[in-house]
Amino acid sequence: MIVEDVMVTKPFTIKKDKSLIDAQKTMVKHSIRHLPVVERGKLIGIITESDIRGAFTNQKPNGKMESAPGKMKIEDHMTLDPLTVHKETNIEDAALTIYQNKIGALPVVENNKLVGIISIMDMLGLFIDMMGILHSSSRIDVAIGSNEKDLKKVTKIITDHDLSIISVDVASDEYDCKKEVYAFRLDLCETQIVVDEIEQAGFKVMAALD
Repeated sequence: MIVEDVMVTKPFTIKKDKSLIDAQKTMVKHSIRHLPVVERGKLIGIITESDIRGAFTNQKPNGKMESAPGKMKIEDHMTLDPLTVHKETNIEDAALTIYQNKIGALPVVENNKLVGIISIMDMLGLFIDMMGILHSSSRIDVAIGSNEKDLKKVTKIITDHDLSIISVDVASDEYDCKKEVYAFRLDLCETQIVVDEIEQAGFKVMAALD
């Protein structure tokens, strides 16, 4: 999966000469934490909720703020030339960039133009969806091995029972088994009939959870 499949297209943006108050209002209104700063469609920086909070709490030794919040300009507090990704970047690579640099979002650029943004929350939502965490679900773990035809056989047995497969993951590390073990996460169902048929087909079911 690539960034283009997950990113927010047409993200909210702001200009560098706007105030931090303007940026804060935009973030609150649209429930976002990152605003790309653009100039004629070109990405020149990014301002975050954390940047704004830091600016508002930065005080002089006498306890006064550096400047009135309404006069603080985005260009003085934004991150210049932020890290970016392309639409074709793998999700795994984008996630690694976010993790290693301890940032919350990555603008997506194409030919130096901003075309989207992908955040850590977008990736978390993708992970939750892929793992079926928000679904009431069942799970069948089957020792299949590395033969793709065998994987297709087990998959067909499950789908022939009109069961929807939420995700399929390798779960070999969870078992002491010489064969590759696959975990099939399904919509909530009674698994016994399917388990019996899988075993009748010559496969070993390692575990089944309704």
